[in-house]
Amino acid sequence: MNNKRLIVSVLLAIVLGGLSITGILSFASPYGRTLSGLHTWFALLFILVIVFHLTNNGRTLIGYFKKSEGKRFLYLGAISGVLLLVGVVAYVPPFSSLIETGLKLRKTAAVEEGQYQTISTRENALGIAIQIDLRAGEHYESEPQPLFLGLTYSSTPQVAFWIEDMEGNYIDTLYVTKKTTNAGFRLTSDIFSDEVVRRPEALPYWAHKRAKKYDGGELLPGRDNTDLDGVTAATPSGHYDIASFVPILGDEFNILMEINRSYDFNDYYHPQRYPDDAVYSGSGASGQPSVVYEARVNLANKNISYLMTQVGHGHYSGQDGKLYTDMQGIDTALQLVQRVVVSF
Repeated sequence: MNNKRLIVSVLLAIVLGGLSITGILSFASPYGRTLSGLHTWFALLFILVIVFHLTNNGRTLIGYFKKSEGKRFLYLGAISGVLLLVGVVAYVPPFSSLIETGLKLRKTAAVEEGQYQTISTRENALGIAIQIDLRAGEHYESEPQPLFLGLTYSSTPQVAFWIEDMEGNYIDTLYVTKKTTNAGFRLTSDIFSDEVVRRPEALPYWAHKRAKKYDGGELLPGRDNTDLDGVTAATPSGHYDIASFVPILGDEFNILMEINRSYDFNDYYHPQRYPDDAVYSGSGASGQPSVVYEARVNLANKNISYLMTQVGHGHYSGQDGKLYTDMQGIDTALQLVQRVVVSF
């Protein structure tokens, strides 16, 4: 019996230490698969240790609860648990304040105000040097989304930049976020699943313009795709710049951007808006459609920068490659970025 108590005590100390450390890191730093995996495994080990403890000490615990002092602590624990649940669900202070503090800490840890990441693409290409400055907006990052065992994660937008001629013909891609190029999305119901998950609703205008088909006639690449390696990188967690090269097309051409974030729901694009649409309703992650921006470039004007402006949106589930100019029902999707500036 003493050996069992010793084993349980040591295991509990290790597991609780791991849970505490990974919990604090999850609260204060951006979501990552490694941190999430560690926290999940410590949680599973904690459950196993508790089951082992209850198996060997169940009668003793029941005896504690039969005593008046034990009953008081049991009732106090139950009431505290209910209050905690109601406070978090209702999102009222101080519960909401703690959650918002964590969000601010994670955003600060990701990219401090005034700092940005630099992404270089098409490094071996010939052409004209271009820089695209993207500044993240108020809704760049989603609210925490539940996974399981109390774990959450936040999503950041999928983005594509590409070049078109003045007639709207696709020329080439300058940059596209990595998950779009390798079907790197995860099922929220099973983040450890190896299932290939695409999001055709994320960047439909770019995908249809590019018009390249992959396995099964899909317009988005699969898991082992490499043809976009020179123009892709992991989704930045905040402000970033893209340094690239555009082919020599003459003085006039267009730079386009398409951007979309999961879970960007609102009163108009709510989860039940298109119940018969397998893509929109299937994953429960679609939200508002992608927003398309454009800059019309004329290199005859030297030392000019171009502010990209909204010109429409893509299909809400990626069924076609049309540019929809009616922006009804789109609000926070317009605040994924503060501004995007193109310069040469």
